[in-house]
Formats: sequence, structure tokens, C-alpha cells
Amino acid sequence: MSVLNDLSSQKGDRTAQSNLTVAARCLKKPALLQEIAGALTNALTGKDVPLLGDCAEVFTEVAKANPGLVAPYAGTLVALILHPKTRVRWEAMHALALTAAAAPRTVAPLLPRLREIIKADESVIVRDYAVDAVGSYAGTGSAAAKASFPILVEALAAWKGKQAGHALNGLLEVARVTPGRAQELHAIAERYLEGGTGVTRKAAWALLKATGQS
Repeated sequence: MSVLNDLSSQKGDRTAQSNLTVAARCLKKPALLQEIAGALTNALTGKDVPLLGDCAEVFTEVAKANPGLVAPYAGTLVALILHPKTRVRWEAMHALALTAAAAPRTVAPLLPRLREIIKADESVIVRDYAVDAVGSYAGTGSAAAKASFPILVEALAAWKGKQAGHALNGLLEVARVTPGRAQELHAIAERYLEGGTGVTRKAAWALLKATGQS
């Protein structure tokens, strides 16, 4: 029996539990991800939007436990991040964010598109994960950090600072691989120590500590 038959939309399950069960099976038997990826690709040309969301969710759940298993399929996820259905976009972007550090070659040419998504996507969740993807990629090396830095700085102020906490976490990755930016990053962190959300302030303190201040 195909593993696809056990996905939530195929079983009439209105919860995520069936997809979580499939993800657990994929973690035990990674070859099943090939079937998930194949179904995702085929569904792109059809009208089975729930199936797309299910497949993307399975990749997300697997990536939470083992990003390396999803990295070979990162290119498949890219095809979903502009999908008109919000749930499909956010699941695909979440999986991509979790996998970015393990698939830098896929994310590198995607940076301009992620930048536009951060600026324009109406979904807060999609924007959050897009910033996370850029931040995770930034931590893969100095060249990645250099390319990601201006996008993360823009994300600090985008949408009245709604993604600021995520952007600061991304800048923490920049700090980790490019110590020469410590002074600049320290100044950025200072601006977010007061006001904003608790998550943003916590991220700012973490960045401040990483740049040699406490």
C-alpha cells in the first residue's frame, strides 16, 4: 500500500496526526520520502492542493528531526514557496528553513526570491520562515553570511518589525561565522533591547552576548 494513502487528506483526517504518523515512518525508512517527493511534484500540475500541503508537512516534520534527510528534496520544496494556497507556502517554507543549513547550494540562488517574499507575502508565518531560511543559510559560511546580511537587516524593519526577532536570530548566525562584524552587529542589537516583543528582546540580548557584550 502506498504511504500516500495514509496522509491526512487521503484518510479524511482533519488533524495533522496522520501526517505526523507518516513522517515518523519516513524517519524510520527514509526511502519513503521519494514517494512523498514524487507525489508533491505530480500534484503541482493538478488540483489536489490538500495533498501538496500534506506532503510539505511531512517534509517539515522529518526536517525537525533530521534535516539531512530532507536536504536532497530542497529543490522540490522551492517549487511550493510561491503557491497561492497559504498553508502550502508556509509548510514548504518551514521545511526549507529547517533544511537551509544542510542545503546551502539550493538556498544561495534563492536569496533574491526570499527577499521579495519577506517584503511582500501577506502571511506572517511565511515571512517568519523565509527570514529563518535566510538566517540558517547565513550560518553556513562567511560568503553566505555576507550575502544574507543585507536581507536580514531589511527584515528587521519590514512589516513594522514583525519579523525582527527572526531577523536578529539570523544575525546571530552572521555573528557566529563573521566575527569581524561584531561591532556593527552589537550596535544593531542595542536598538532592540527595549520595546518590541519579548521574543525580539531575547534575540537582541543573545546577539549582544555573541558580539562580546553582556
